[in-house]
Amino acid sequence: METSFAGGKTHDEIALWHIAKHGREIPGLDRFANLNLIPDRPIQAAALACQDLDPVNGVYHADTGVTTYTLWGEIAYQINGVAGYSLLKGSDEQQVSPGTVVLERIIQGQPTVIIIDEIASYLRKAKAVMVGNSNLAGQVVAFLFALMDLAASCNNLVFVYTLASSTDSFGEETTEIRETISATARQERIIKPSTDIEIYNIVKQRMFSSIEANAANNASKEYLQSYKASRINLPDGCKDARYADSIEQSYPFHPELFNLLTKKIASIPNFQRTRGALRLFARVIRYLWEDTNAWIPLIHSHHIPVGIEEEITSDLTARLERPLMRITIQADIYNKDGREAHAQLQDAEWKAAGKPPFSTWVARTIFLHSITQGISAGIRRAELNLSLLTPGLEIGFVDTVLERLSEVAWYLENDPITTLARFKEEPSINKIIAEEKAQVGITEAKDDLRSRRDTIFAEKFFKLVIAPESPADVDDVSDNIALCLIDFNEATISVTTEGPPPMVEKIFNETGESGKFRTFRNRLLFLVANKQELDRAIDNAREFRAIQNILNSPNRLQDLSENQQKQLKDKKGSLDLGVRVSLTNAYRHLFYPANDPVKAPKGLMHYTLPAQDSSDVKGKNNQQDVILNARVSIASGSYR
Repeated sequence: METSFAGGKTHDEIALWHIAKHGREIPGLDRFANLNLIPDRPIQAAALACQDLDPVNGVYHADTGVTTYTLWGEIAYQINGVAGYSLLKGSDEQQVSPGTVVLERIIQGQPTVIIIDEIASYLRKAKAVMVGNSNLAGQVVAFLFALMDLAASCNNLVFVYTLASSTDSFGEETTEIRETISATARQERIIKPSTDIEIYNIVKQRMFSSIEANAANNASKEYLQSYKASRINLPDGCKDARYADSIEQSYPFHPELFNLLTKKIASIPNFQRTRGALRLFARVIRYLWEDTNAWIPLIHSHHIPVGIEEEITSDLTARLERPLMRITIQADIYNKDGREAHAQLQDAEWKAAGKPPFSTWVARTIFLHSITQGISAGIRRAELNLSLLTPGLEIGFVDTVLERLSEVAWYLENDPITTLARFKEEPSINKIIAEEKAQVGITEAKDDLRSRRDTIFAEKFFKLVIAPESPADVDDVSDNIALCLIDFNEATISVTTEGPPPMVEKIFNETGESGKFRTFRNRLLFLVANKQELDRAIDNAREFRAIQNILNSPNRLQDLSENQQKQLKDKKGSLDLGVRVSLTNAYRHLFYPANDPVKAPKGLMHYTLPAQDSSDVKGKNNQQDVILNARVSIASGSYR
């Protein structure tokens, strides 16, 4: 029997054993089988669960005192007791496969059923037991070959064995058995207890007592309508009636969630395709059931609470031998303690706008498709859209989230050409920059900003007075208009309605000489930084200096790939402009002389310069142009 996900092989084997032992006496058997095909009396049967066998210590039978050490020893004992075991006791104790003649003597020409479950798991244990110059595993394969030959040559023996998928926990041994016994393929009949189509029903029967058919049908129609109406890139076939049927059959799970667990994640050797997936499904359902506020038309991949539920997180990391992926979760998806993950931080903005946690949804989906690592890791944009699209929600958030998350995430790789997004165990360039940025102090960043500021606002139309600390630093002469750049350590502005800072008032009114008031104060302009925009400029300056430090270090560059070095250089170019933009947007608060007792009771009017973006700033060497334009507009009354 070849078994797919939750294929029901154990139930089939148990039923087969009971039929062999009790035949037509089983109550209600006629509901499931034609009684004419069922034996009218008990027949010989041996059923072995290989996970319970011990090739080193053996299996002790207390009623007779017999200990069996091999598959053939246990089969002989179950079929014919001590008498049957004595026929191959030597082969059992020496752990050498018997020939078909001995097996025939044990069966004695009687109808017999031999059932062996989980052969691959036993084969792995047998590899550790040395037999002569080989090991017990080689003898096990030889025995299986002999048993199959015997079953093929007589009409009274049926041999049933189960093999899981080659991608299951014992995939290597399963493949080895398949290759070794391939010569018997013409003599065996492969039975599949469940097809992929039936997988949906198997899982639902395990998870729920009942499911409303109308709800499943309505969900399939709503999703199909959403797919057809959507203009985003989606995989071929999802807008067809066949895919709607898949949704109806898989309800309340999304078909892509089934595909993820039973095909992609199931390819990881340590993931138990049946028990592992069912356990994960059960835990996800419990988590969602307890959240009474959530509205969920279907259970999607993004509903798996990665990072939030410890059991689920452990199953997807440590149990799959992916311990480093937990670091990825804590940095970019969800962190319970300490600093919030990048997706959590961005979700605060989504939630403030009345939206679901879109960043977490996208990050979870990408993460689940990245667990496999290697070339199969990740998910392309079309598949990502399909996994996330939900009726009633605008799907355009995917592009926005990916763009923003890619800028800050430490372990996310998003290829704009192939549209493949995946989380990696190795840190991205963002993580490398963040670590270096932590070493750049605020004072160092401010010094860099001062150097840029003095260049950006260099003398052109107005006489520049850089960072005056007292009235004495500003001449009281009948000269050109003076632009006083107030240093951000001296004063900042938080809101546009604020009046001039005390230092600005003092310079405007006094000369610095004892008891002397300023005569030519109408020639003064003051430019003060905005506190919030200044913080953004400082952050950008720290990041820019961090990139510079990395690029200027030959030893650091040796540790980076060619692609990472290119990313650093590109990021430096864009951030260079970003620092300039954030700095000019910080210095937006202009105070100018005005004779307006109501709006400017202290003789200085507050005017906020228009915000600028990269297109405004790029290529300009001097921001005095912006101030000149503002002064012209003020003089003409445009901004009154």
